[in-house]
Amino acid sequence: MGREGRGAGSNHPEDDGDRQSSVADTENSESTGEDVDSPDTSQTTFENDSDPADSSHEVANGDGGGISIRDRLQTESSGGVFVNKDLVRSDTIIDEDRIVGRDDQLGRVVDNLKPVLQNEGIPDMLLSGPSGTGKSLIIHAVCKQIVELCESQDKTFGVISINCEGPKTADRAVYRLVKAAADDLGVEPGVPQTGVSTDQKLERLYELMREYYGGVIFILDEIDMLEGPYQEAEYNSLIYQLSRARKLADFDGPISLTAITNYADFMRDLNSRAQSSYNPDDIFFDDYDATQLRSILKNRRDAFEPESLADDVIPLVAAFGSQTHGDARKAIDLLRWAGELAERRGADRVTETDVREAQEKYTENRKLRHISGTSTQKKLSIYAVAATASCAREHPEWIPAGPAFKAYQFIADTMDTEQYSRETFVNHVTEQSTYGVLDFERRGKGRGRGVHMYFSLSEDPETIMETIREDSRFEDLAHEEATISAVVRERLKQFRSKN
Repeated sequence: MGREGRGAGSNHPEDDGDRQSSVADTENSESTGEDVDSPDTSQTTFENDSDPADSSHEVANGDGGGISIRDRLQTESSGGVFVNKDLVRSDTIIDEDRIVGRDDQLGRVVDNLKPVLQNEGIPDMLLSGPSGTGKSLIIHAVCKQIVELCESQDKTFGVISINCEGPKTADRAVYRLVKAAADDLGVEPGVPQTGVSTDQKLERLYELMREYYGGVIFILDEIDMLEGPYQEAEYNSLIYQLSRARKLADFDGPISLTAITNYADFMRDLNSRAQSSYNPDDIFFDDYDATQLRSILKNRRDAFEPESLADDVIPLVAAFGSQTHGDARKAIDLLRWAGELAERRGADRVTETDVREAQEKYTENRKLRHISGTSTQKKLSIYAVAATASCAREHPEWIPAGPAFKAYQFIADTMDTEQYSRETFVNHVTEQSTYGVLDFERRGKGRGRGVHMYFSLSEDPETIMETIREDSRFEDLAHEEATISAVVRERLKQFRSKN
């Protein structure tokens, strides 16, 4: 019997950051021995000494009355526009007839995995491109079909998938893979999260593969987030191990490692060992245009009641989506949010007004929310650019990368944290263009004077710095503004004198 790993689940993890982060928080509490906070019920009271189970849990409102939580939960909404809301959740695995504008990419993934059905070898893959362009959607949709076809042939194919934003280190990522496989198979992981080596966890993963699976695909979503605390990113060691898993595990069946990233030049950052063992079919996913987004949304029209969408709703959602880098995930979410707003006001029809209100709520602080969710090193890189823009006397629109990198090094020293190379710093910063945080360009300074990278922030630099300082690891930087300013201005002065 074939299985699709619970790491992939019924939903693909393109938008899985919050869920993975919550898992990671729980793991942190387990490994450090700290208690996970539970809801405080010490102030809950019940009238007439009634049993809590029989209470309606009334909560006082501003008029001294009460709102029964239970009654509210059990009362049907006066308006309803949805038939199947899951169809407008961006993480739902959909049928292939709903996939739009990805014929080439879909065909290549199918061709790569099809040999599994004949128990033949399958290649590694790298799915790259901007966020929300169908990378996770495609791979999980194809894997779902592969699993079902294998089951019909009494073969077992395992889909072991994790999102790498949560674990942060290769050791944790390996444990996540073990846990995903064990959950899929209905067995115990067999190794603890802490207290044993990464090699022992890998061996347990290989045991599960040998015992239960005839073929396996590893899916590492957002692989570039697996940086770790050291100079060399930890995705190197994980890719090296998994791309050699067939040999290391003494596994007879086909194995594929599929990495998913928003970063188009990801392969360039791999070390030589990882590059020598990982030679994937690199499949690029470009942005959706407005026409494609409109087709995608129309293919999910049956999520709503008949006649519940005004004629201008889908074209307007598609237009907003095409303005945000052609991100289908955001367009699908926007359509759902508009429907939810309509239901909250008791309406049975979604209108242009609902779409515009949903877009306004989404756009508000979207970039700042993204910055808050990035890794420590990426926050540090963004902070250095913002500090360079803020501290420069004339507040230039375009910030040279050289002085910004020097600011990064100084701030890293101040925080007593690891320093990455200039190339990695630039990669961390330029990646933010995908999310609209900044723009970048290379400029020649004339014959014999080289080419320099420049950054331009799309948000106020002081606001960006304040947002990052909300992270407790950065809060002390507020006391270092004068020193940082002096460093930035001196570096800018040196840069201008040479260029």
